[in-house]
Amino acid sequence: MLVSVDRAETRVALLEASGTPAASRSTSTARKAASARKRDGAPEAGYRVAELYIERRGGRSIVGNIYNGKVDNVLPGLEAAFVDIGLEKNGFLHVDEIVLPGVETPRRGRGSGAGRKISDLLSPGQDIVVQVVKDPLKTKGARLSMELTIAGRYMVYAPTGEGIGVSRRLEDRERERLRRQTANLALDGGGVIVRTAAHGAKREDFERELKYLHKLHEVLDNRVRETTAPDLVFQEADLSVRVVRDIFSAHFERAVVDDEQQYRRLVSFFTRTAPELVERVELWEQKEPLFEAYGVDKAIDGLLSRRVELPSGGYLIIDYAEALTVIDVNSGSFIGRGKGAALEDTITKTIRMITGTVVSVSTLLINVGPW
Repeated sequence: MLVSVDRAETRVALLEASGTPAASRSTSTARKAASARKRDGAPEAGYRVAELYIERRGGRSIVGNIYNGKVDNVLPGLEAAFVDIGLEKNGFLHVDEIVLPGVETPRRGRGSGAGRKISDLLSPGQDIVVQVVKDPLKTKGARLSMELTIAGRYMVYAPTGEGIGVSRRLEDRERERLRRQTANLALDGGGVIVRTAAHGAKREDFERELKYLHKLHEVLDNRVRETTAPDLVFQEADLSVRVVRDIFSAHFERAVVDDEQQYRRLVSFFTRTAPELVERVELWEQKEPLFEAYGVDKAIDGLLSRRVELPSGGYLIIDYAEALTVIDVNSGSFIGRGKGAALEDTITKTIRMITGTVVSVSTLLINVGPW
């Protein structure tokens, strides 16, 4: 994992390497490799970019932020309320996302007719604590929820929840082991969800992190009492901390950071949550830029382009809308081969060329030839 920080943006790249997986290497081998890298000042060969995350200073996501908000308007016809959280546009809060202490608010669903009306739960001018679950987009404000969550490395703490849940992405045997490890944890109210990243974690890891999450919740409560709505009371971690929290594990060989301040932040985070991973965080001290040394800059140029060239001679045009991402597949200079070439064959071969290039699209539009 590479973390590059400058005054304009933070960039995180996940690289895949061939050879022996880091998890199977001995600690002494890993330390020798780290010493050799520092001595030679050059990265190991054989890496390719697998994932890339970019966060610009002026365009930082607010998902996960918690605000002390003020209800601006309640719309019974939409079963929703607009909440002033101090941003340019009010946030949108649906009735199904309302959680009030001591008040039963069963899920209504669309057209179910069940549950209490939003006008019985909220009123204009009321102060409520909300969390952003979706960023503002163009003319739409942020999507909000009153069901707060505070994410840690191994668990997500929900102050208004109850009990202990385990991620369904884990294998059944591991889920059972984690249930035993987390049985009778001192939740002190609320509930937790054990994350996929907790694979292999022990009870002491959960106890240590739960204390950390409870402390964060205590700080949150104090800020809510001390602030006047609308105001920000809890800000989600920046990009590099989120990525290492959610993804970095013993399966990664190391995390290399080119900024000393950010390096200290990551070391501090791992010290509190996963001390066994602290030695895998390295500070890049070479003159050559980190992303340039690993060839990531070239990958960025291709990823940020609206047009993606295909080996066949065709190309993709990628556009974003409010509700979907549109990928236009064009045959370009690929017009089929041979006198017997048919339109269907040209389309099929063009689409085959995008395998491995397009991952998870909402809508796929096909353009062939001049159309």
